[in-house]
Amino acid sequence: MADAWVATVGQGLWQSDDFNRWRQVPGVPPDVHLYALAAGVAGGDGTVWLQERERWQARALPDPDAQVWSLALDPHAPGTIYAGCRPLALWRSPDHGETWEPLLLTLPPEAPRPHTPRVTTILVEDGVLWCGIEVGGVFRSEDGGKYWTAENDGLPSLDVHALLRARDGALLAALPTGLARHAGGWAPATLRAPWAYCRALAEADGDLLCGFGDGPPGRRGAVAVSEDAGRTWHSTLFPGVAESTVWSVSVAGDEALAGAIGGELFVSDDGGRAWRRLGQRFEEIRAVRVN
Repeated sequence: MADAWVATVGQGLWQSDDFNRWRQVPGVPPDVHLYALAAGVAGGDGTVWLQERERWQARALPDPDAQVWSLALDPHAPGTIYAGCRPLALWRSPDHGETWEPLLLTLPPEAPRPHTPRVTTILVEDGVLWCGIEVGGVFRSEDGGKYWTAENDGLPSLDVHALLRARDGALLAALPTGLARHAGGWAPATLRAPWAYCRALAEADGDLLCGFGDGPPGRRGAVAVSEDAGRTWHSTLFPGVAESTVWSVSVAGDEALAGAIGGELFVSDDGGRAWRRLGQRFEEIRAVRVN
C-alpha cells in the first residue's frame, strides 16, 4: 500500500497508509496554507517543510511573502531543492533547506501580465532545468539557472500549469486550453473530453495522466489518460465527476491519487484507468502525492 499525502490550504498536511484513515501530520501547523508537494517536502507561505525521519521541520525562505507553488528535487544532487513561488521567484537550496539562493528568472517585456505571475511547475533533468509559469510560458536553463531561454514558439497558451517528460522524449504541457506536446516544436494534443482546463500531469507506467476540469476552481473535473506519449487523450473511468477541477495527480506503481481543488479525493488501483471516490474530504486541496 502506498504512502499518501495531501497538502491543504488552511488544514495543514495529512497522511494515510491505506487511503481510508487519515491523520494530520505533527510538526506542521494544523491551519497552515500549503500549495505544493514533493517527496518529503511541502511548500507554504514563505516556508518549506521538510520530513526528517518521523517529524517535519520548517525551513524559512529569505522572502517571507513568497508562496511556494511548486517544488522539485534534483535526482543527481541529493539535498538540492528548487522552490517556485508567487510572486514570480525561483529559489534553490543545496543543503536540504538550510540555505537558499535566488535564481534569476524574469519574464520578457512582451509577456502578458493579467495577474501576478507564479512558477507553477519545475522539471529537473540531466543538466537542464525547466520552469512553467502562470502566466509567462515555458523556460529552459542549461547552466543551473543563471540564464534562461523562452521555449514558447507555437505554445497555444502562455498560462502553463504543469510540465512532464513523455517516454518518447517529448515535453508535455498542461494549459487552460488543453494540452501541448513539444517534439521539435510545440503542437496541440488531441483531448477527447468535455472540458479543456488542464492542471496536473503524472506518469503511470509509460502512460500519462492529466487532471482537468472546466476552470479555476471549476465546478466539474475528472482525469484523462494518454497511451501514445501525449498525442491523444481520453477520459478515464471516473465515478461521475468531481465537483471542481482535479488539481493534482500522483502515481506510485498501480496506485494513483487525485485531488480536486474543492477538497475531494479519488484513488485508483490500476494506474489511473478506473477511479473511486474516497470518503475523506477537505476544504481546499492544492497537491497530493503517493510514494
